Amino acid sequence: MGPDAGLGLSVVRSVAAAHGGTVTAVPGGAGGGLVVTVRLPVSAADDQAPGVGVG
Repeated sequence: MGPDAGLGLSVVRSVAAAHGGTVTAVPGGAGGGLVVTVRLPVSAADDQAPGVGVG
């Protein structure tokens, strides 16, 4: 992530890291912008949350 990524992306990266996650950002192509991917780990307790696995 370069210096043009902005303050918001920096905050997202800090929050993700605090929860054991990662953030990647790549150029969005001809239209500009960024494609941002946030990955957060799932704990075993989350498997029991209402609505998880429904569908």
